[in-house]
Order: sequence, then structure tokens, then C-alpha cells
Amino acid sequence: MKTVIKSRLPKMAIILFLIALSVSFVGYFRSTDQFDYPSIPVEIQSAFLSQAYFSELAEQYARIRSEHRRWYVFDHSESIAAHAILVRMMYDLRSDPEALYGHDHFEIFFDTFDRAVRQLSYTTKEIHYFRNELNRYGEAPERLEEMIALAAWGKWRLYSARYHRYEVKELDAAYQVKFITDNGRFEAVYHTKTGQMVTDPVNMGTYNYAPGSPYPWKDILHHQFDKLPWMKWGNTNEVSYEEITQRRTRHGSMEQQNNTDHIQQLIKNKRLELNRK
Repeated sequence: MKTVIKSRLPKMAIILFLIALSVSFVGYFRSTDQFDYPSIPVEIQSAFLSQAYFSELAEQYARIRSEHRRWYVFDHSESIAAHAILVRMMYDLRSDPEALYGHDHFEIFFDTFDRAVRQLSYTTKEIHYFRNELNRYGEAPERLEEMIALAAWGKWRLYSARYHRYEVKELDAAYQVKFITDNGRFEAVYHTKTGQMVTDPVNMGTYNYAPGSPYPWKDILHHQFDKLPWMKWGNTNEVSYEEITQRRTRHGSMEQQNNTDHIQQLIKNKRLELNRK
């Protein structure tokens, strides 16, 4: 039995590689096959965030896609319909930004929005920068001490801060750590020496339309919808990706590694403390 299992492993690895390669190829094709999204009004009669609101969005999506469907494979109907829905949802949220906090359909809003983004042929600058507006709804605390407590409870977790350790002014970026929510959507970066959240446009935490993964075949969508737009436009219009990556990075330094280990230990200690109560 062991011999059979071992003989299948190389085949399975090849299959996974081919799947990842094919998905990557399609993603690359879609991200480079750009065109102008048409301006399509999406009429919604129901109240924002109501169950009927999301039903109407689905109906409008189906209508628009049907109207733009063509006989050939890459007809863009899916992305045209998704873009129209996203424009409407951005407008509605900006019109009533407080409505989403604590709402019963909080998760449905983000599920719907993220799913639409992942149907785009390419991400627009407006949709990319909208991540910063969405990230606020993660409600990350300003203080690192409070975040450590949330991580001990399992609500957030320490994650790689590789792209959040570029030097800014006098702060040593080796002491910056990143946390993400359990679903991978929301991010928060902190400087352990100040104990405060990092909000500069170079190292700030951002919302993820497709959460990252240590597994390459799962990280493709994150690369396509979060990383590639970042490489094109940066986190905000204040600093470009080229300007960011020209800065000195402290990732991989001895100070950074020791600091990360220290924060991991603090989380572990806090978890033990909470379990004793």
C-alpha cells in the first residue's frame, strides 16, 4: 500500500502544477486583456443591505451579463456585469458608510463585493484604492497591546509583513508586524516600539479581495487582484510602487526576526493567561 501511495505522489504533484499553471495563464490573460468598462446604470429599489437589495443585485448582474453575452469564449460579459455591480455597491456604501457596522448582512456585503471583483477582467484604479475604505470595517484597534489580545482570542492572527517593512522617516521598519483577520480580508500593521498602528502609504495594511496563501496554487487570485494592482498603483496615489520598493527594507534582518518571535511569544503568553481565567 505504501508503494502505491508513493508512486501516485509525483503524478499528483504534476496535476496540481498543471492546474496552477492553467489558472495562472487564464488570470494573466484576463489581467492584460484590458478594455473600457461601459457605464451601465444599476437600478435598485430595495433598501441598502436588505436581503432584497442583494437579490436585486443578482438579478441586475444576470440581466447585464445576458445583454453583453457573445458567442465567443472571452466576451467580457461576466466582467462587464461585475463591474456595474461594483460601481453601484461602492456608491451605496459611500452614501451611507455607517450602515455596514454591526449589520446582520455585513458578511454578505463583503462576500458579494469580493466575488464580483474576482470576476473582473482587470482591476480599475478606483476599485483598487477602494480597498482602503473597506479595510476600515475590520475595526482593528489602534494599539498593538489590544491587537495581541484579539490574536490570543483567535480573532486576528500574526502574518508575514514582508511588504510592510520599508523604511519611513526615523522609524526602524524591522519592528513592524502585520495581523490579518481569520478570513484573510482585513489587515493591520503595527510598530512594536511605538505600540501604534502603522498608517503611512508605504507600509499600511490593506483589504484583500482574494486572501493570500502560502500555497502557490491558492495564491494566484491574491496575486492577480491584490498584488498586481499594488505593483501598478501602490497603496494610495501618494507613493508609487517603484518609490516604495526603492526604499530600504528591513525584512529578513536579525532585528526583524527576533521582534517577530517576541510578538509570537506575547500572543502565546496572553492565550495562556486567558485560558487560566
